[in-house]
Amino acid sequence: MTQDRFVCAINRNRDGYQVPLALYEAGLLERFVTDFYAPDAPPGWLPAPLRRRRIDGLPHAATTSALASFGVQAAAELLGAPMAPVFRHTDRMLGHVAGRVARSTRSHLYCYSPYLPADCQIAPGTRRAIFEFHPLPGLLWELLAADHARYPDATRQSYQQEAAIKRDDAEHDVWRRADAVSCASSITRRSLEYAGCDPSIITVVPYAFDALPLADPSPPVASERAQAEFLFVGQGVQRKGLHHLIDAWQRADLPDARLTLVCYRIDPGIRAMVKSPSIRLLGRQERADLDALYAASDVFVMPSLVEGFGLVYLEALSRGCHAVATENTGLPDLDLSAGAATIVPSGDIDLLAAALARLSAAAQAGELDRTAIRDEAARWQWRDFRAAIAAHARSILT
Repeated sequence: MTQDRFVCAINRNRDGYQVPLALYEAGLLERFVTDFYAPDAPPGWLPAPLRRRRIDGLPHAATTSALASFGVQAAAELLGAPMAPVFRHTDRMLGHVAGRVARSTRSHLYCYSPYLPADCQIAPGTRRAIFEFHPLPGLLWELLAADHARYPDATRQSYQQEAAIKRDDAEHDVWRRADAVSCASSITRRSLEYAGCDPSIITVVPYAFDALPLADPSPPVASERAQAEFLFVGQGVQRKGLHHLIDAWQRADLPDARLTLVCYRIDPGIRAMVKSPSIRLLGRQERADLDALYAASDVFVMPSLVEGFGLVYLEALSRGCHAVATENTGLPDLDLSAGAATIVPSGDIDLLAAALARLSAAAQAGELDRTAIRDEAARWQWRDFRAAIAAHARSILT
């Protein structure tokens, strides 16, 4: 007889271990399988990145580290091997361990989609739940292909890279073997439905963000500004819609406004689009410098073509920035007010330009309430995400 608990499998520290922690807090976790999980009191000799491979509240005793998977990944990185095929191999290794643990403990499975064991490794009567953390490639590819036809020069590099991934990775039908699917956004749900997944087994549980204490905890006072400050933080690639933002910004030709782009990488075709002196391009920023940019900015804007969620939106909101996103992101799932967020149709440059103009005027007039925006961002925290995941897991057992 199968017990009403789950084995959860995730590689590395994806999403900060929030899903296995949710199951553990609810008394639903039998075992968490991962490549490496640090001891409760990590020794000083352990490298700092590995010491951070844990989360308070989820004890080491509740985990199983698949060290063979960890070793393969570490060796591949040392040798500079392409990681995509390595991850496919180690994903199967983790799934195999999760299946073995689930069979021996007579537990159900709640895994991130790449780590669901093969059917032959799953005992009869086992309930199978997956967390799908990225939109599936069918819908993604359709959106990128249509956009590439509009912006062939700007998107050439990104599009070719996405095409290579699409050719290399066809393992996106795990949902066919699942009894229940959870995901972080409606766009991921749409991609599942586009692929043929039964809508009745899909549940959207938006990600969350616990804001760190601010260096200056005093609430900012809305006031008129001489210049409106806009901020983009992310990769300068097609999926992030940076070419749409640059196009809209230069069409709007806003007086007394500046757009800062923080990109640790940017495609050459997108960089070549920048003509306006009101656009400032920065590379990777240290944490303190990035916090200062958020504090100095009125509006955060990232008009992604498609985004599995976009935790950076919540990071910006928690700093008091009005957020601009498209309907193909996780922002619409947070049910924010018009004072905190603006949602524009993906790829509509005219409407994006109009939104930028409206928000520039509002910022200069002191009409954006940073305190109210922060308060809205704080309504949905990781504990709320975990409670929703636990409720979803319980529903699978009934």
